[in-house]
Amino acid sequence: MGAAGKPEEERKQADKPAERRGTELAAPARRKEPAAEAPGDRRRTTRLVLLAALLHGLAYLFAVAPWMGEDEPWHLEYATHVAHLHRPWGGKAAMYGANAPVDERTLWATSQLQMRRRMAGATEEEIDERQREILESMAEHDYYRRVDWAGAVQDRTDFDQIEPFFTASSHPPGYYVVLGAWLYPVRNASIDTRLAWARALSLLVYLATVWVALELARCAFSDRSLVIAATLAFAWFPMNARLGAVVNNDVLARALGALVLMLCARRLVGDESRRNVALAIAAVAFGLLVKSTVMSLAGVLYVTLALGATTPAKRRGLALVTVGGVALLAGVLWLWHTQHSPVLPRNLPAFLERLERGASPATFRELWHTFVGGFNWYSRELPERTYTIAALVAGLAGLSAFSALFHTRRGVSRRVLALCFALIALQVGLVVLRGEGQGRYLMPAMAAIAIVFAAGLLAPLSGFRRPAGLKLFATLLFVYDAIFLWGGLVPNEYLVWGS
Repeated sequence: MGAAGKPEEERKQADKPAERRGTELAAPARRKEPAAEAPGDRRRTTRLVLLAALLHGLAYLFAVAPWMGEDEPWHLEYATHVAHLHRPWGGKAAMYGANAPVDERTLWATSQLQMRRRMAGATEEEIDERQREILESMAEHDYYRRVDWAGAVQDRTDFDQIEPFFTASSHPPGYYVVLGAWLYPVRNASIDTRLAWARALSLLVYLATVWVALELARCAFSDRSLVIAATLAFAWFPMNARLGAVVNNDVLARALGALVLMLCARRLVGDESRRNVALAIAAVAFGLLVKSTVMSLAGVLYVTLALGATTPAKRRGLALVTVGGVALLAGVLWLWHTQHSPVLPRNLPAFLERLERGASPATFRELWHTFVGGFNWYSRELPERTYTIAALVAGLAGLSAFSALFHTRRGVSRRVLALCFALIALQVGLVVLRGEGQGRYLMPAMAAIAIVFAAGLLAPLSGFRRPAGLKLFATLLFVYDAIFLWGGLVPNEYLVWGS
C-alpha cells in the first residue's frame, strides 16, 4: 500500500471503539493494577524506612525524660542485679511467722525482700543500695514533680514508698537476662549511664521490629502503597515509638509478636520452610519466658500449623507439636507460679472477679486511653476528643478491613489479614483474663493492628488512587505524632510541673 492509503487506514482505525483500537489506547480504560515492589525498590524502601525510623526513634529517645517510662525503676533494678551475675531464680525467701527467729518484714522493705527472693546471691544491703541509688536519681530528675500521683516528698529510701507491694521480680526472667547481658560492660557506671544504655537497647529492638513489620506487610500486601502504609502505622504510632525509648519488657514482647506473626504469614503465602517454623516455635517458647502477654502467639502459631496440615505427615507433625506445646505450657505455668506471677489467680473466686473486672467498660476505657496516648506514668492524658476521634477512625478501619475478609481487595492476602484479626482478638482476650486494661498489653499484636489499619483505610481505594491515599494517610499520621510528641509529651514532662 502506498502513501495514499495511509489516510484510509487511519480513518478506519479512528472509527473503531477506543477499547478495540490497541493496547496503548485501551489501557486508560482498564482498571490499574496495584503497584508491586521491584527488587531495587524493595532494598531502597527498606533502607529509607529504617533510616526514617532511626531518626524518629532518636527524637523520642532524647525527648522522654529519665524515669518517665512506666515501671522503669523496677525494670532497671531487676536487670542491674542480673548484670552483676546474680541468677534470677533461687533467691532467699523472707523469714516471718510464729516459727521464724525474726520477722524480716520489720527490717527490710517488702520490695527489697521480693527482689532478694528472686536474686540468688544478692544481699539485703546490695538491694537497698540499688534502690536508694535509683531513688536519688529519680529525685534529681524531678520524677516527683512530673508524676501527679507520686506525691511531693523527695527523700525516699525504698520502692515501697512509691508503690507498696509492687515489684518487677515477679516477671519472667527472659527480658532481664537479655538486658542484664547488655548492661554488663557498664555494670559499675552511674545509674544514669546504665539507664541510658538500657534505653539504647530498646531503640535497637524497636528498629529491628520495624524491619520485621515491613517484612510482614510484604506478606500481607502485594501493593507497595499498602506495604508502606502498614509499616508507617507501626513505626509512627506514638505510644509504640515511645516504647522504643524506655526500659520495659514490653519492647521485647512486641518484637517477638511481630516476628512470630511474620513467620506465620510467610507460611500462609506459600513459604513452608522448616527453618521458619522452627524459628517461630523458638520465638514463642522464649516469649513465654519474657512476658505472659505473648501467650497469644502460641495460639496464632498453632492455627497456622493446623491450616497447613494437609497431608498425613504434616498431621503427625502437628500432633507432635501439640504434645510438645502442652508440655511447654505446663512448664511455663509452673515457672510463673514459682516466681509468684500476678497473672495467675489464686483461686476460682479470684479468677471470676478478675473476669468481671476485665470485661468491664472501665477496663476497656483504660485500655484504649493508655494505648492511644498518655504521659507522666498515665497521670496525664490527651484531650478527651482525641480518644473519641481515634476510636471512630479505628472502628472505621476495623470494619473496612473485616469486610475485606469476604470481598476481594486487590493486593491483599485475606489469609494473612485473618491471622492478624485472630492475634488481635487473642490479645484482647488476654487483657480480659488479666483484669487490667493497660495499652502496652496489646503490644505483641501491634504489627497486626498496623496491617488492619492499612487494609481498612487504603485497600478499598482503586489501584491508581492508593498512592494519593498513602500520602494523605502518612501526612495525618505524622501530624498526630508531632502533636503527641511536641504538643503533649514534651510540655507535660518538661514545662508543666505537677505534684
